[in-house]
Amino acid sequence: MKPVARFAPWINRLVLVAAALVFTRIGLRYVVDPVRTLAAIGVTVGPGHAAAAMRVGSGGFPLACAIFCLGCLSSIHRLTAGVGVVVAVMTTFIALRLFSLGADGMVPESLRLMIPEAVILVLSLAGLVLEAARMKQENSGTA
Repeated sequence: MKPVARFAPWINRLVLVAAALVFTRIGLRYVVDPVRTLAAIGVTVGPGHAAAAMRVGSGGFPLACAIFCLGCLSSIHRLTAGVGVVVAVMTTFIALRLFSLGADGMVPESLRLMIPEAVILVLSLAGLVLEAARMKQENSGTA
């Protein structure tokens, strides 16, 4: 086995833990105080149904992603699926930020958030590539 490829499961675990922490941080901000969280970025939301909708929509989705990522840590066979979801989510986030750049102009806060998203995406892709190399090597060794 190539020496670097054997680190694939550990890179994938690191990605899942990092993504779970990011998703948890995002989700909890919206669950705990959606009105203040949105006010900080210039969005006004009233209490009641609007706050509840933001808790579910903006808090629930990231928390569900965090739970999924953590669940994928329980088995080496689930690591690739979890990292695949992280790739899909981070790619979507980055694509929407780039779209927003064109539609709304440069927003420094958005660019600042894109850095950790890009780091997690690059690590995710590296982990998937290394896992594919590890599996290929493992399969060729047993065949």
